[in-house]
Amino acid sequence: MAREIETFVVGGLVKMRPYGVGGAFTAVGLVSTMQQAIEKTDITLADTTTPQGGEYDALSRITSMLLTMNWRELYTGNLAAMYWGDVTKVPAKTVTDETHVATKGGTILLDNMPLIITSVTSAVGSTVFVEGDDFQMTGSGIEILEAGDIADAASLKITYSSASVDVIEALTNSGKVYEILFEGANAAGTKQRLNLQYFRCQLSPSASTDWISTDDFMGAEVVAKVLSDPAKVGAGKSKYMKIMKEVAA
Repeated sequence: MAREIETFVVGGLVKMRPYGVGGAFTAVGLVSTMQQAIEKTDITLADTTTPQGGEYDALSRITSMLLTMNWRELYTGNLAAMYWGDVTKVPAKTVTDETHVATKGGTILLDNMPLIITSVTSAVGSTVFVEGDDFQMTGSGIEILEAGDIADAASLKITYSSASVDVIEALTNSGKVYEILFEGANAAGTKQRLNLQYFRCQLSPSASTDWISTDDFMGAEVVAKVLSDPAKVGAGKSKYMKIMKEVAA
């Protein structure tokens, strides 16, 4: 039988589900890189039988297993997971006479994300201000134009239609635990598939996110600690992860 060439050029999908509840895995979208690292501590006993020294015996202990991933699609669930956040869904609606105080050249942050500004009027009296002359809508509210008729410290009433949004409040929990599945496809060697299953993973808050990124698509580095899973018992059973490597029938 000829020797098979078992080289690997691997791509695939990373999927997650909450730990301990079963059910379907959900894809986290495009992941550019996924690196596994195992850290260890060495315990050594010096050889004192000779003056030249050396090691008489040694023991290595695993201290941690880490997964480092670069997530490139930031779904609401991804953002909540990577920032230890909780999600609230806010539906689109019409907001009437929301009150704010103006500052020339400043941006008023509205309570909801605006879609259309219906009217901006003085809170006292009946002065109606004109979009493009007195103010302009921004991504989060309205900017008071320097050359417009809205005075500094003027009290305003703003009526507008708002967008439907997901609000992620960051760092509101201690991080949820997930089971991570990687379904890998191999373009080299035998071209057989490779599945990796990490049983109990604690996501750390994302260390870096490219919020401004015009030269490349946005990404976020996500690190997961692979913890021992007490539910995995039995001789020869890993408490951390398993590799499923397809072979020819």
